[in-house]
Amino acid sequence: MKRYMLTSGFTLVELLFTLAIVAVITGLAAPAMDNLIQNNRRHTAVSDLITMINLARYTAIMEQQTVTLCPLDKDKRCATDWAGTITAFRDPESDKTLDHDNQIIRISQIPEGGYWTANTSSRPYFRFMPTGIANYAIGNMIWCPDNKDSTQASQLVVNRGGRVRLSKDNNGDGIVENASGAPITCT
Repeated sequence: MKRYMLTSGFTLVELLFTLAIVAVITGLAAPAMDNLIQNNRRHTAVSDLITMINLARYTAIMEQQTVTLCPLDKDKRCATDWAGTITAFRDPESDKTLDHDNQIIRISQIPEGGYWTANTSSRPYFRFMPTGIANYAIGNMIWCPDNKDSTQASQLVVNRGGRVRLSKDNNGDGIVENASGAPITCT
């Protein structure tokens, strides 16, 4: 009776060499994955807020009533901290106060991996009239990543007509510019 020995397999040196190659490749791919995750978070936060602004404007037009979009404080009044939850709600009294939960159109939770800041003049809200116009409340919102890297930031601009647009990097430096042409900053 003949015995056959299997001689195929990996030696310890071959296995260590293979693990070293995998470790190097993983080390090179990790920063690219981090950048991909950061871009995905930004895209999600920006898309969600654009959808929310457009929905608030659309609701104001279709239901022929005032709609307000803002962060709410514990008393359900518009507050200034845009880094938290943002609510779009029907505001028939135009008093920037959520009177009943059935007035809520949509709630946007805190974006993961970043935060919103708003420049809405002296008003901590965006208000859409039954015509769709953003009456008395035009401005912009900047999304910044938690690491405050301005190259990963985005800016939304709401004009008087109630339309929203995304700012662009016009000079090619990797940072989007505000209406004055200055690069936006995350502070």
